[in-house]
Amino acid sequence: MPTLISVVIPAYKRPELLKQAVESVIAQTHRPLELVIVNDGSPDDTAAQMEAMRPAVEAAGIAASFHSKENGGVASARNYGMQRATGDYVALLDADDLFFPTKLEKQLAAVLTADADASSCLVERRIGERVSLYPSDAAGLLSGHNPGGVLRLEVWTHTNSLFLSRELLDRAGMYDERLEIFEDDEFLIRLAHHGKFAAVPEALATWIDQPESLSQVPDYATLMMRDRNRRKQLDITREVCSDQPGWDESAWKRSVDRWYKQIINHYIWANDLKGATENLEAGVARAGWLPLLKRSRKKLRKAKLLRLIGLRIKNPKNDPIYDQA
Repeated sequence: MPTLISVVIPAYKRPELLKQAVESVIAQTHRPLELVIVNDGSPDDTAAQMEAMRPAVEAAGIAASFHSKENGGVASARNYGMQRATGDYVALLDADDLFFPTKLEKQLAAVLTADADASSCLVERRIGERVSLYPSDAAGLLSGHNPGGVLRLEVWTHTNSLFLSRELLDRAGMYDERLEIFEDDEFLIRLAHHGKFAAVPEALATWIDQPESLSQVPDYATLMMRDRNRRKQLDITREVCSDQPGWDESAWKRSVDRWYKQIINHYIWANDLKGATENLEAGVARAGWLPLLKRSRKKLRKAKLLRLIGLRIKNPKNDPIYDQA
């Protein structure tokens, strides 16, 4: 019996981009196919635009499962869609991105050949006219059962590359809706603990980095939101994965070391030394005195001394998330 694959697209604003995403699903070489679109309470005409696409979707032999709900964020929208998907496998696509025509066909073949639970692939990342691969090469793709490699950022994959069996979703669970951002990081780490991945070492999707996306940091309030959610993501990851096969406590602590160093930098650059001190203490409580936290302690001491003479440490690149200093 042919394998039904469901593609889940969460949609919020920018309906003109959604049309391109839908067209890339229609162009898929695999059938049978189900397209699940979730309008996450978009205040524009996304619902009407979505329905206008239904005839073209159904004419292409694709089951159209279109829904609208109150706004709850991307994790909520993806969960809503995955819960209503009926396929044996689920693929995720953001509304402003694209699949290449053979993506689902090749990932299904890879999963079946490797007797795996899921598949990853390379993704083209487009920022304006600049195009790069994500990860930068196939060696960086999540493959096999390698949760420690994901925690150490040695391997990774983008949300648009995910191709997941229903059985894996049942084991690992859905996105954690407590997170406003980095929900995709937590989800991938959890999937890596619960499943085996088959990697397809070629670009099969496009990630278009939009100016309005959550990956952008237009102001300090957004930066603090990101940092708050990063701290939460680290704690949730340990809470839900530490009893799973392949858990690597030392790799998780290195993650704490890396991310808290970045967070502490943000507070130092904002001249909020009390906040920097609190985050240093929180990082050390989780990971101990690892190298980057030791470096942060030195920088914080320097910042406190400079404050005594009316000076401060400034962001060396004038980039909100720059953390290489």
